[in-house]
Amino acid sequence: MSRKREAFAVILIGIGMLVLLGPYVGFFTIVALLLLLIGVIALRHGKMRKGYICLGTGSGLLLLDHLALVLGIGLISLGIFYVRANKAHGGQKYFSQQNFIKTVQYNRDPWMMRSISSWHAIGDIDCDLSLAMAEEPDTVLYFHGLIGDLDFTIPEEYGVEIEAHLLFGQIGFNPEHPMGMERRQGVLNRVQWKSANYMNSTQRVKLVIFYVAGDLNIRLSA
Repeated sequence: MSRKREAFAVILIGIGMLVLLGPYVGFFTIVALLLLLIGVIALRHGKMRKGYICLGTGSGLLLLDHLALVLGIGLISLGIFYVRANKAHGGQKYFSQQNFIKTVQYNRDPWMMRSISSWHAIGDIDCDLSLAMAEEPDTVLYFHGLIGDLDFTIPEEYGVEIEAHLLFGQIGFNPEHPMGMERRQGVLNRVQWKSANYMNSTQRVKLVIFYVAGDLNIRLSA
């Protein structure tokens, strides 16, 4: 679809939304929905910066005009987190935490790695597992939130299982070429993968990711 036709389609959709929703919602809600729509289209075309700006602005307007709606989405996400946490860890013991904003920078110094379930509205996660000192031979790292920027570097001697879901955003991962990066962009991104050496490895890690919107990069290092 050309840019002109795409813009025309957005205008038609916007007018249609205004006609249908005008009697029930305010001006800011219409603008917010249009920005969210433009953001989704931008992400589908690989325009990540524009997409995130539109999604962020649209979400902010919704927050101002529909605080209860945003709060409801957050509570639903938190409820799903609690349900999935036990399933992700398979009944094993784990450390659980919930924060509105979560920042993790384990990419410079050695750090202690333990099984964890973490929920947050906004997250910035950067973990280099080559620096990790694992407490157990099997570790589950479960991160769940609304918006996140996540980077993981995993050494090849680890047995790795990955289950990642993003409603909006991109996932960078290419197990066949560790030095490269295959990016999957757009809507409903999903990766499920298990390394061939998983069962025979002395150190195994399972990475579980669920976000409404985010940018996830996973690198397998030599």
